Amino acid sequence: ALLCDNIIHRRFKMVATNIPTIDIGPYLDGSNPKQVAEEVGKACESIGFFMISGHGVPLELLQEVQSHTTSFFDMPLECKEKTSAPFGLGYMGEGTENVAATLKESTVQDMKESLNLNLPVRDEVWPNDLPILNQTCQKYYAMVGDLSNKLMRIFALALNLEETFFDDKVNNAFTCLRLLNYPEQPNATLPDNSAMEVITRNAEHTDYGTLTILWSPDSRGLQAKSRQGEWIDVVSPIDNFIINVGDLMMNWTNDKWVSTLHRVVPHPDTLGKRRMSIPFFHNPNPDAIITCIPSCCGDNNPAKYEPILAKAHMEMKVSKALGKEEKME
Repeated sequence: ALLCDNIIHRRFKMVATNIPTIDIGPYLDGSNPKQVAEEVGKACESIGFFMISGHGVPLELLQEVQSHTTSFFDMPLECKEKTSAPFGLGYMGEGTENVAATLKESTVQDMKESLNLNLPVRDEVWPNDLPILNQTCQKYYAMVGDLSNKLMRIFALALNLEETFFDDKVNNAFTCLRLLNYPEQPNATLPDNSAMEVITRNAEHTDYGTLTILWSPDSRGLQAKSRQGEWIDVVSPIDNFIINVGDLMMNWTNDKWVSTLHRVVPHPDTLGKRRMSIPFFHNPNPDAIITCIPSCCGDNNPAKYEPILAKAHMEMKVSKALGKEEKME
């Protein structure tokens, strides 16, 4: 068995994680916000991914969300499909989404199902059959939404801006809480990194907006691509969040910060098993014009991107992922 395990791990080519962990407590309590901002800025420049501790969201709440999420995905398909709305909201079944198509032509369908929630609460997006799920997710949504606003202020400090620089650009932010279920794969095989197309559970992509706050009871299988082109395993303690930078933040910073390619692949230690994760996607106000921020461009470093309306960018990305034209309501 040991020999077999060694062969599996060599084939998979495990890469030791160098995703930094940052305690944001000193920002939240005001004891050392500068240090937190410096650490966040360094992580956003080098890899675009980091983990945070000291965030103030109770692990018990996260586990409660996961428990009720499991109950939802265990329901019969016809019950789950009662919840559906435009723009990828509500329930989406396995094979509905193709995130690889947001970057290039692709026919790869993601091997996951999702429940995609946003505010305000409405019947076509939030399931009626599990009121306890709705209650728990609304509580969590409020906490993680507040955390995202604090992270945006940390981002401002890290970019040598006034702490409130982003406030009026995200005070009507378009956000989405996604509950993701990767079903069991009885015939799963490990990816062959030498192959042209690596088998994934969620194809390589970048996130669309400003930042993502991800929690998973077991993050193994998530990989981020370094600036050097190496896939790095993102393995987080259960009480930490994983944070990554999105495309519009990369535009805002003129590529100083990186919106990192990432993917979910079969992992040798969890091969074929069910996998779940709960990402919260934060985007600017739909009417925000994303243009290079003052500290990231100048005479010797001109802006690389034309100004873009946040809503237009989001509509383009979601339409590509779903293979049809989608408009933000």
